[in-house]
Amino acid sequence: MTRRSGFSMIELLVTLSIMGLLVGMAMPRMDLSRTRSDAALRQLTMLCIQAQRTALSKQYNVILSVDEATSRVRMVEDRNNSGTFDTGDRMMWMALEPGVTFVPAPAPLEGITGTVSFVRPKVVDSFQSVIFRRNGAASSDGIVVFSAKPSDPGAARAVMITQGTGRADGYKWSGARWVRAGI
Repeated sequence: MTRRSGFSMIELLVTLSIMGLLVGMAMPRMDLSRTRSDAALRQLTMLCIQAQRTALSKQYNVILSVDEATSRVRMVEDRNNSGTFDTGDRMMWMALEPGVTFVPAPAPLEGITGTVSFVRPKVVDSFQSVIFRRNGAASSDGIVVFSAKPSDPGAARAVMITQGTGRADGYKWSGARWVRAGI
C-alpha cells in the first residue's frame, strides 16, 4: 500500500464544522461598538474637511448643522452667504453610522463640554451649527460628541473644530482623558 499525503474530505469537513462552532460561540461576545464609533469619527471628520474645502474653493460659506434627534448632519452650501438655507442653496444630509448617537462628553475637551457645543453657537433652522467661512475659518470653536454604545465610556468619540483655522480634529475617550485620534 502506498502512502498518500493530504486529508480526506471527511477530515476537512469535521475540522471546518468544529471551527464554525467555535466562531459561532465567539461572535456574540464580540463588541463592535468601538469600531462603529471609529467609523463615525472618520465620517464626521471628513465631512468637516469637505465643508471647509468647499468653502475655500467655491468662495461661499458652508453651514454644518447637527440634528441630534435623528443622528444626522446637514451640510448647506450657502451660495448667497445669508446664513440660512435658501432655495438656491445645495443641501446634503449625512446619517451617522448605524447605532451611533450623539452623547454628552464624559469630560471637557479643551474646556468645552456638552453633546454638540459651540463657544459662539449659531442656530440654523433650529439646529446647532458651525459655519465654515470663505477664508477657511469656522464661526466658532466647538465639539460634537457621539458613541455607538453610550453605556461604554470607552466608545465615546469627539470631533473638535477650531475657529481660527477651521480645522477638525478627532478624539477618543481613553477612560481617563481625551486622546487625539489619528484619522
